[in-house]
Amino acid sequence: MKKTYLINDIFWMTLALFACIGGLKLGFGSFHQPQAGFMPFLSGLLLGLLALVDLISGLLTQWKGEKEDKEIWAEISWRKIIITLAVLFIYTALFSVLGFIIGTILLLLFLFRLMEPKPWWIVFAAAVAATGLSYVGFKIGLDSQLPRGLLGF
Repeated sequence: MKKTYLINDIFWMTLALFACIGGLKLGFGSFHQPQAGFMPFLSGLLLGLLALVDLISGLLTQWKGEKEDKEIWAEISWRKIIITLAVLFIYTALFSVLGFIIGTILLLLFLFRLMEPKPWWIVFAAAVAATGLSYVGFKIGLDSQLPRGLLGF
């Protein structure tokens, strides 16, 4: 295990500890009536557990004598990342104009096709299904206000 990985895991576990302590100081409440410290505590707990799992995984890899992981940034497609960020910016700017349904379908069509090209019918079906499930979750389940857009839906 590289020293930098050990330092990173200890940093994240320390940050998680501070988040948990801060959450407890704000007041945890209960699952039925959460208080201000509920989410910071749970977020810190999750962060700490993930950092601990990463630390244990790295130590076990070293103990077994397995080969170290390759460089994390080696196979990243920077072009895809920049295009995705640009499309997300455009989606955010046009969200109110296009509306939730049309804007999200267009966004998902692009993202699904960009990340791992599949046949158009699969991409379209997945985009419509994901948008429909999101709409049901946000609009019906959570009673959120979503922009209607140009077509009024």
